[in-house]
Amino acid sequence: PEQNTEIQDYIWQGMNLWYFWQADVPNLADNKFTTTEAYENFLKTEEDPEEFFENLIYDRTNSDKWSWIVDDYIELENSFQGISKSNGVEYGLTLLQNNDVYGYVRYILPNSDASNKPIKRGDLFTKVNGTQLTLDNYRTLLFGANDTYTLSLAKIENNTIVPTNVDVTLTQVEYTENPVYIAKVIPIGGKKIGYLMYNGFTSSFDNQLNDAFLLFKNEGITDLVLDVRYNPGGSVRTAVSLAGMITGQFKNQLFTKERWNNKIQVEFEKNYPDFLVDKFTDKLANGNLINSLNLNKVHVITSRSSA
Repeated sequence: PEQNTEIQDYIWQGMNLWYFWQADVPNLADNKFTTTEAYENFLKTEEDPEEFFENLIYDRTNSDKWSWIVDDYIELENSFQGISKSNGVEYGLTLLQNNDVYGYVRYILPNSDASNKPIKRGDLFTKVNGTQLTLDNYRTLLFGANDTYTLSLAKIENNTIVPTNVDVTLTQVEYTENPVYIAKVIPIGGKKIGYLMYNGFTSSFDNQLNDAFLLFKNEGITDLVLDVRYNPGGSVRTAVSLAGMITGQFKNQLFTKERWNNKIQVEFEKNYPDFLVDKFTDKLANGNLINSLNLNKVHVITSRSSA
């Protein structure tokens, strides 16, 4: 049967128009193909749409570390609202020299399956369903079709990862994550320190974020620690709102200027210049007033996982 290239066509058309580095990728050039046949033949060069996509990425190692592709748009839209299938264990993975992989628990989601199991932040795991995680199998074992799997926990002893002989069986269900994971006031040395662990710029939880700042405001905090170590990003509008919550004295001043690829940039500058500018605001998208702290300084904790 004739190879199905509908997805590859969708990928190329989208990246040719929107991709930030479009002008730097020869295979995305507007004049790359002189005939329909040449274009169709190019779409057939890779059967796997994900590989086709990766082949069009510009300088993956140094320049474009962020672009990704998904095969389920409903799952993607849900993720923007904090909805996903989860067993409650948020973890990272590390590769050892022998190509073995181990996981470390970053945090446990409240009211999830894991919140009722003997697993906690800081725990390590090395096996899934009794099989050692490796560079070759970790995707299948952790992200396969099975919603239920068993993690074998481990610990570090004499600089070596050793099993604890504790196995934890976990089941994924649809879960809505509130990105405001911790919001509390810590009194230290006569000061009141506001601490916010914020795990996603999720617009559907802007009211909860605003409530956290009402807490800080009512408590009269003197300093703010913003912990975004595990925050992968999200809504730009929410980022603008968060900036207004931390400050408040910069209303209508410039927060960010957006830069798109040359095609889109020219179109916006000509017809929609206001679209390219984000300004500090005192209101959420729903019109509610922002609870502002009017701070002059903020302490931000980040990691390689921070957007």
